[in-house]
Amino acid sequence: MSVSVSKKLLLCLLSSALLTVTAQVGPIRVYGLITQSVSLAPTEHLAQPVEEVTWHYISNGTRYRLADYRNQRLSIRHSQFSQRLDADNSGTRLWIRELRSEDTGSYTAAIVLQGTAQTVDLSFTLTVYEPVPTPDIKMEVEQISPDWCNFTLHCSAPTNPSALSYSWMYRHKGRYQPYPNGTTIRVSLQPESWDGEYLCLVQNPADQKNASISTKKVCPAPRFTKDIADKSCQIKLYMYLPILTALSVSVAALIIVTRTKTE
Repeated sequence: MSVSVSKKLLLCLLSSALLTVTAQVGPIRVYGLITQSVSLAPTEHLAQPVEEVTWHYISNGTRYRLADYRNQRLSIRHSQFSQRLDADNSGTRLWIRELRSEDTGSYTAAIVLQGTAQTVDLSFTLTVYEPVPTPDIKMEVEQISPDWCNFTLHCSAPTNPSALSYSWMYRHKGRYQPYPNGTTIRVSLQPESWDGEYLCLVQNPADQKNASISTKKVCPAPRFTKDIADKSCQIKLYMYLPILTALSVSVAALIIVTRTKTE
């Protein structure tokens, strides 16, 4: 009776250990960059020592034997990955070096645990992306006045790899303000914000690049604003100068007349 209970307890414990790993089977999504490296590994710790691991690669519906890990040694079975695979953590983590676009696909690992006849199966989806090019920002000034600076910013990449997304940030005095995603934004700033900076972030799941532009290149500098104010004052002075001149002449004539009568 006690032996039966012990077997049930052992099976329960083993089942718990297996569930700890299989609960995270998704497949696990992995993103890589051409010429770089990635690793495929379980996100949870394996409770039992590993006896062996068999890796498979699935591309365009065809399943290939990728590699075997036994006796602390990795044997590569697919010529596409020759000299580009490594393994550690008893073969449960597979490293792929010098990534190529054709490496995109599904990967599976059949992990045999020591002392059991059961296998833990893991699956991964790898997507390999091209590097993101450095973006370029173009501006179109719409209106500039002493009180407002209105302009449009357009962000673009010299080449257009797949899955690119665009987002904007405004940085002013160490603070960041996000803008809605998109290649183009329209901006209206008051003078107190004319010393900020706009950043365009271009990214895919594996890489990102950014470019920035200072609002000082678009909006007038304080000196320019002062010049506008000075010109405004000059215009007002030209308007009131004839009146002031006439008033001065009248006052002078009144003084002369007064002195003449006194004499």
